[in-house]
Amino acid sequence: MRLSAYDHAPGEHCGSTSLRNLSNFYGWGHDEPTCFGLASGLGFTFFAGEEAPERTFFGRPLWLEGAFFENLGISHSHTQGEDWEAAWASMTGALDGGDPVMVFTDIYHLDYYDTDTHFAPHSLLLVGYDETVPAREAGATDPDAGDGIVYCADSEFETVQRLPLASLRAAMSSKATIPLSNRYLVVEGDPTVDRTTAAREAARETATYMLDPDEAARGVPEWGAHGVPGIRALGNDIAEWTALSDPHWTVRFAYQNIERRGTGGACFRTLYTGFLDEVGAEIGLVGFADEMYDIEGVWHRIADLLSEASETEEVFDLPGYLSKSSNLFSTLADREERFYREVLATLPDV
Repeated sequence: MRLSAYDHAPGEHCGSTSLRNLSNFYGWGHDEPTCFGLASGLGFTFFAGEEAPERTFFGRPLWLEGAFFENLGISHSHTQGEDWEAAWASMTGALDGGDPVMVFTDIYHLDYYDTDTHFAPHSLLLVGYDETVPAREAGATDPDAGDGIVYCADSEFETVQRLPLASLRAAMSSKATIPLSNRYLVVEGDPTVDRTTAAREAARETATYMLDPDEAARGVPEWGAHGVPGIRALGNDIAEWTALSDPHWTVRFAYQNIERRGTGGACFRTLYTGFLDEVGAEIGLVGFADEMYDIEGVWHRIADLLSEASETEEVFDLPGYLSKSSNLFSTLADREERFYREVLATLPDV
């Protein structure tokens, strides 16, 4: 079966695109940047890994998708940790009842990406399934993959993709980057909080978390450095990347995590500018979109430096680029800190 009422459209970021498409499906009327902001979607996390790329960062919090529903007071189920059989039964039950299912995956196992890089969590919507279709018809290369396909509405693709059911199972249970544990989300109701109230509280939550991650209402992972302190930690660390096992790939991956890999540009700051353009005046943050746009520009400058650095031929070509990037990250941290302090001063907790 496949949901005939679902109308797919691609977007900038996996999470906010999925939320936008759910908003369209259920008639809530929010565009992608607004969904991103309503989800308290801006953030920052920097952490080290054991394999190349040995340094990674991303510009959104892990709570984004769930926070959207909580901030708008939308009843939903958000499940993680079930065994595959129980999770699949619940997901097919939701689809049979006419509801898309948001799932969290590792793109390494999504055959239609054809990638050898692990990247998670990547969210998408399941909009149908057929357990009788041979998996090879959806691109499975494993002769033992068995039967069954799912229909995936993925932000990166213009049309709904077909995926072997076995690949979905592997993608939802991956432990390669962040353990996913068969995590999925199903909508159960409509918003009970108006957009203005939700947007104001979401903006306050984002500012509080970015300034002091320990004060984040939803909590942050114990690993890594988060918020503005995380940006400073990255700035202090990046000049030492020449000592890593594959510094050029680590630098290239850093560039991609700013401008590509579903960020919407400028490490998600472009999406947040769009949110402030839409709701800034409505919630009392007049002119804040302009300031975030200027912050975007600093991120773009860093991305340009990292892109150029990644294309050099030798490790000894890197230090100048990394030193300049380090200085810009310090400037960026100062700019973002001032921005979030101004948000909290303008939107006092009442």
